[in-house]
Amino acid sequence: MRCVALVAAGVVAIAISAPGCRRSPEMGAACAGDTVTLGRLIDAKQKAGSLTNRAAADLARVVADRDIRTALGRDAVELVEGVRPCARELDETLAARMRVHDAAGAVAALERVESGALREEEIHHFFAESDGSWRAVGARGLVRRDDRQARERALLDPNPEVRRQAVRAARQAKDMSDLAALAESGRSDPEPTVRTEAVRALGALPSPPGSRDVANALRDLWTSGDEELRRDIALAWSSPAQWHSGGREALQYVVDTARGLSAIQAAEAVLRHPDASADLTGEAVALLAEQMTVGSRAERIHALAVAPLQHAALLSAATAAARDDDLAIRIAGLARLAEGGGMIAVAELEALAQPGGAAANDARMALAMAGDRRVQLWLEQSLQSRSVPERLEAATALARLGVAARSAPLLVDTDPQVRVRAACEVLLAGKK
Repeated sequence: MRCVALVAAGVVAIAISAPGCRRSPEMGAACAGDTVTLGRLIDAKQKAGSLTNRAAADLARVVADRDIRTALGRDAVELVEGVRPCARELDETLAARMRVHDAAGAVAALERVESGALREEEIHHFFAESDGSWRAVGARGLVRRDDRQARERALLDPNPEVRRQAVRAARQAKDMSDLAALAESGRSDPEPTVRTEAVRALGALPSPPGSRDVANALRDLWTSGDEELRRDIALAWSSPAQWHSGGREALQYVVDTARGLSAIQAAEAVLRHPDASADLTGEAVALLAEQMTVGSRAERIHALAVAPLQHAALLSAATAAARDDDLAIRIAGLARLAEGGGMIAVAELEALAQPGGAAANDARMALAMAGDRRVQLWLEQSLQSRSVPERLEAATALARLGVAARSAPLLVDTDPQVRVRAACEVLLAGKK
């Protein structure tokens, strides 16, 4: 149980009498928002080795709850957006924030829909709102067949978030009647996020047997789309709905003729399909191996990240990358080899992870992802970094190592974004 905060008209009232808040001194300090005392108590617990992941998760829930319920304006929106990965764990908090009819409340409603805690039928009526943030919530609920005309209106709404949520609704509705409208959104909407969502919605449409309409619409978008959109188009062609309805042939063309990030995505998408022909599989493997070796730095790192190393040519390319002169490429290659238990790769990453190294943080993250507990002390030191991303990456890595409680000092960070995002990592680890 948690302390309760009520936010209305910019006035915040906090109650700290809930039983959970009296369960321990740490919980009491968390509910009261006393970060100085909470920090001192966490430090003492950690020195004694008595702060468990579950106890840390209880603290994290209270910290995130308090910050989200008491935040106002744009700060509140950003905090709610930050808990997307753990929205289910914080559903009560988001439900309370939703009852505050502001922009953050609208985001909380959308997070609850995506987590499965809120049904679309419960929100479609908000489409009649004049406030664009809540009209977007209503647009996300337009998933029924008889909502098609309302979806079409929402796709033309002046508010880009309304259009984005309308496209997400169309993706769920899977109504072939939306094909033309979605293709137009993918082609001409001024917002890149809406174009991307439109492509994903197209990929979900149930193509009738023998139909190539969706695959051809995606081909048209490929011709005019930028590299980012093309990556999503490649994934759409590989979707179960499109693979046998023109998607496989479209990906064959891309693998044969294109290079770059979108071609890498296409090759990786092909290799997800065990029913791809031997020739197409071989071409996809060859493309990835090539891009792991001679592409730009971004292309090589992306190819290394997605390449399935059970293919001998890709394992060989990753092994070569692990010896590359470019440190970023070398760490990317070593990281993939370490995932498979390569002890030589782990040893080389440990050498690169030493304090003061040019890419120490990247090497530490790679070791954490490989489950190497020897990097734990360095990660704990990174919690004190001046860099917000580095602090949060350390929290993620500690959670991956199974010691999420060691990142508890971030629950009293001076930055509320860090507190809430770190709380999310601890919460997710605490339920395992």
